[in-house]
Amino acid sequence: MGRAKEEWMRHQELEPMYEWIEENYGDDAGEEGSETWEQAVQAYEDRCEELQWQEAAWYEQEELEWYIYTQSQVGKFDTQIQSVLELLDVQASSETQFSLLVMLHGHIVAAVESYLASTFIHKVTNSEELIRKLVETDPVFSKTKFTFKDIYEKHENLKLTVATYLRDLIFHDLAKVKPMFKDVLGCDFGDISWLFEAVKIRHHCVHRAGHDKDGNKVDISKESIRNLANRSSNLVHAVETRIDQISRSDLEF
Repeated sequence: MGRAKEEWMRHQELEPMYEWIEENYGDDAGEEGSETWEQAVQAYEDRCEELQWQEAAWYEQEELEWYIYTQSQVGKFDTQIQSVLELLDVQASSETQFSLLVMLHGHIVAAVESYLASTFIHKVTNSEELIRKLVETDPVFSKTKFTFKDIYEKHENLKLTVATYLRDLIFHDLAKVKPMFKDVLGCDFGDISWLFEAVKIRHHCVHRAGHDKDGNKVDISKESIRNLANRSSNLVHAVETRIDQISRSDLEF
């Protein structure tokens, strides 16, 4: 690449900075390379960083509002499970099929986690009674300390406060999630040792492409995928039935 082209490309990359400095500093920026110019450049970089933080905050707000206001996710879950079952019929070589099964196993577990997270957050954040139950029963949330100023500020944005806490909770940590559903929504998962095992296998699928720490392939097959899909579907629909039983008056915020 020629020197002239390199210089042109550099100028193109820096053009937004030059325009911002011209608009905000004008002649006060001084000559390029001077102390006043470097101060203007630093101000531009600070402004870019501020805008990046604002954009990140906007996306976070949008994500939280999606959790709060989006209705039942069971339809999306059913579609994902149906896609998994259809993909099981794809003909492929032995190695390719193993890779496919690894991905399908992880996809099912992720679909369950997504349903549990979105459903719990939506139901709890739209009910004062359920928020109260969460605060009273969750060992972390119930011990959170607030100043009087915080209390007023948090109360005004109570939905977002609760949604933020729940979103940051790792929903594949079933040891935490299972009692939360029981204590807050009155939904007992029953024996889900199979799901604990599926999450453990999913770890190998995601981090070692379907191999354990000793390099052995995980025990996974078309039959195990169908079994996991069916059990996951039964669990999700049992939760959905319980959610439907909670009267609308209990959920009104």
